[in-house]
Amino acid sequence: MGRGKVELKRIENPTSRQVTFSKRRNGLLKKAYELSVLCDAQVALLIFSPSGKAYQFSSHDMDGTLARYRTDVGLPQSNHPHSRAL
Repeated sequence: MGRGKVELKRIENPTSRQVTFSKRRNGLLKKAYELSVLCDAQVALLIFSPSGKAYQFSSHDMDGTLARYRTDVGLPQSNHPHSRAL
């Protein structure tokens, strides 16, 4: 028998919220990795914590994947000084 559904609402206790964020972040990063390996998919994942810290996973070059995304959806390429030309 499976687990019951969890009611989705903000966790009020800051410590519990941080622990849950860390566990779910790690689980999401693992799932992104597994998807890239099992399906040979090009995967890029960005996560920003409530405190503003960035976490990322990319199965290929992150800049290249983001450039491909921008091209595919018709967004202009970034003029950010740290971005690389493809």
